[in-house]
Amino acid sequence: MTQNRRQKSWIRAFQAATDTTYLNARRRQLNWPTLAEVMEEHEKLGAFGIGVFNSHRLAAERRRAELVAERENLRRDEGLVMETALWLHDNITPIKTPTAGSYGVKHLIEQATGTYVTNGALIAAALVVGYPYRYDQPNVRFGMSRRDLNRLR
Repeated sequence: MTQNRRQKSWIRAFQAATDTTYLNARRRQLNWPTLAEVMEEHEKLGAFGIGVFNSHRLAAERRRAELVAERENLRRDEGLVMETALWLHDNITPIKTPTAGSYGVKHLIEQATGTYVTNGALIAAALVVGYPYRYDQPNVRFGMSRRDLNRLR
């Protein structure tokens, strides 16, 4: 049994948000996927977010080249992604409905930590932690507690 009340409440919140058992929620919390695994699952994830900037104006070849460059930039920021994931885990409780936009959450984290975080790094960190999500290109909406986010403002 978990002794840390914050950890236990996070596991319960994750359990409710994902409709899984307590044991599976705890395992998920303790066995986060790597950045490489998240990037493999989300093929358009890069430092910019989902896709590339002004993708509708770019030729297909140029779009692919920029996506490769953005993904490489995100891979280089793996330490920042994992630090952000830990911070998210410790400060933001998951909820079932994805309503919090990644770009707004990115700015809240920057204000709270004093560290610049790219939109893609925040998205990757939230996906590592396991928040429920919905694509809203180039951003992503996450199931994050509005109360916890308001506390950061």
